[in-house]
Amino acid sequence: MRRDDLVEVLLREELKIVNKHLPHYRKSLKELLKEEFPSVICRDGTQHFFRRSELERVSTLIDKENWDHVFLPVVITIIPESRGIVGVIEDKYAIELVSRILGIEHRSEKLFIYEPQLFELRRNYSTIFQLALSYTPDLSFDLEKPSNTYTNTKPL
Repeated sequence: MRRDDLVEVLLREELKIVNKHLPHYRKSLKELLKEEFPSVICRDGTQHFFRRSELERVSTLIDKENWDHVFLPVVITIIPESRGIVGVIEDKYAIELVSRILGIEHRSEKLFIYEPQLFELRRNYSTIFQLALSYTPDLSFDLEKPSNTYTNTKPL
């Protein structure tokens, strides 16, 4: 095995450990609003609880007919950059939600957000957003599956 390949394998294994707080599966906004204690199970077996007040605020930002397409928590992939960190969101419904929260116009398949925006999201919606660490500049966040697996409620 080449040295570069070994380093990549080791980094991926470390990222699995660092990102164990991520959800094993996600639930739709519609489903979470119906639950008495809205929550999802994380990869490390713990339970991530949502604040009902945050879910209700999110529900006012998304058209009701799209509640079953908005899966929570929204996972923002964090990539290091020379000038700081950048968050990447690739799900179209999550992009719509974040754009409305931050008051920005966005029409691309990926939304790049920067430290001040990340802090604002986490400060005001701490249970709605989770951060996933990645090291790849090509945004191929892959613990075991591609990042688009976060767009459904099936186990990862």
